[in-house]
Amino acid sequence: MRHPTTLRASILALVCCWLVVSIALAQSAVDWAVIAGGGGPSTGPDVALNATLGQPIVGPSGSGPEAVSLGAGYWYGAAPATAVTLHSFAAVAQDGAIILTWETALEVDVLGFHVYRADTPNAEPARLIATLLPATGEPRYTYVDQTAAPGVAYTYWLEVVDMGGGATRYGPVSAALPPAAWHLIYLPLVSR
Repeated sequence: MRHPTTLRASILALVCCWLVVSIALAQSAVDWAVIAGGGGPSTGPDVALNATLGQPIVGPSGSGPEAVSLGAGYWYGAAPATAVTLHSFAAVAQDGAIILTWETALEVDVLGFHVYRADTPNAEPARLIATLLPATGEPRYTYVDQTAAPGVAYTYWLEVVDMGGGATRYGPVSAALPPAAWHLIYLPLVSR
């Protein structure tokens, strides 16, 4: 049986090797990562680091938007992008309301959703509710528009709001409630 200190050192060495290999393979795709304990050289098209991983050295590597800085054991890359991969977004008229459904395949730093509606495709859309529909992390969402009038073809957009306040719109989708049915009233015929 190995000594616990030797085992810890072996595990740390494996983790450092994994990090160096991951960095070398990732090349220009830089995410936030904490790298500590020193390491070996790693190169890529915009990155060249030589035995400085985990060292208290600050300096740029490369130039332009892909440049990274190394400092005090941290690799500073671009902040991860907020992302929503929208699998579907649909509008269906049902039971006197228009039901909006959407499904996400991926949510990263999503705060919530706004729903916008317009009376015609070219009209300026208006937000349906003032509050944000919170992101739940669940893949399926539903919003029921009970204010839709019969016979009007509405156009809807979904706006995704991220933790930083940025917003991305998806859509449009359209749906209409059937026109109000005519009701015939029969009066009895009274004659003298």
